[in-house]
Amino acid sequence: MVGADRTHPKVQSSKDGFGQRNMLIHSGRKVKRRRDAVHLRSHRTVYGGRQGQDVASLPRPERVQPDERTLAQPRRMTSVSLSIVLATLLFAGLMSVALSAWFIYMRQFVGPGGASPNPRFLGMAGTNSDEVSPRLLNAESTRDAQQAEIVQLRNALDRTQRELATARAQTMLATATPLLASAHLEKPPLALILDAPVYKQEHSLSCEASAAAMAANFHGVSVSEHGILSALARHEDPHLGFRGNIDGPLGGTSDYGVYAEPVRQALAGLGLQAEHFHGGPHEIRAYIRQARPVIVWITYNLQAQSPRRVVLGDGSVVTLVPYEHTVLVVGYNRNGLWVNDPYAGTQDFYSEPEFARSFAYLGNMGLVVGPPVDG
Repeated sequence: MVGADRTHPKVQSSKDGFGQRNMLIHSGRKVKRRRDAVHLRSHRTVYGGRQGQDVASLPRPERVQPDERTLAQPRRMTSVSLSIVLATLLFAGLMSVALSAWFIYMRQFVGPGGASPNPRFLGMAGTNSDEVSPRLLNAESTRDAQQAEIVQLRNALDRTQRELATARAQTMLATATPLLASAHLEKPPLALILDAPVYKQEHSLSCEASAAAMAANFHGVSVSEHGILSALARHEDPHLGFRGNIDGPLGGTSDYGVYAEPVRQALAGLGLQAEHFHGGPHEIRAYIRQARPVIVWITYNLQAQSPRRVVLGDGSVVTLVPYEHTVLVVGYNRNGLWVNDPYAGTQDFYSEPEFARSFAYLGNMGLVVGPPVDG
């Protein structure tokens, strides 16, 4: 229809406050320019504008300057973040050092060949102790057995060396004739042994009396170990008499023994010539060639010991050596000395270096025993 309004019946027209026409579209389409209208209304509300007033002519709002706390907030947040990062790195470093130290410490308790660690750390490692205990016991038993075997091998080596030295000495003595007390030598032999008796001591600590009895009987004076003991005084100072219990244990210093002077007096009471001696193996050989056996104070089986200085009740000081022992030297060769050992009642050979070391503990203490004065 000509001249009729062609506007769709669903389309409505309206006027906003500024005289502008908004077109609303049907079927849920976007409302045109509504955002502009809302924006304008908000400006009109804020600035107190009136209807129809131009927005451009309105005064601009003043710019609000942020305060110092607002500006410092980002910097504070940055500092906090940096502190957290540094603390995290420090904690990680400390954990690395701790784990490294723990690993090194654990390695110290792992045996050769990958043996199980120490049982104290089994719980830390998460290992069942009931399962590992048998393996640990087996490893410990193996180590103990190996150590015992090493000790046995060392003892066997010592015995072998002594047997070898004895065999060499016997070879050199094969052509030597035992020397009696009445014999005289025109020239020093390379090997010599006196025909002195060998006695076994009757008490655990009566070696001095037994050695003296052997020397006396070599010179034809019949006396027993008991006869020598009866002539010895009892005193805490071994230079003055027998110290301690004669049946005490070997190796102690409370139950000990007796030194040279009381033994010399006992032999002199039998009419024998007995002289103090402080020389070495070379001088001992010279006396053996004169048919004079020498009583010497050494350690049992030539053991390595440390002399001890002991203060006695009267304030005097005496030197004591654990496992002090006395033997009678009766022979020699170029490698060492033959001795009659009363502890086992045997004749043994001692190499010269080992004998000299043990002999020096008590200052090379000895007694040279000669024949009776009237003999």
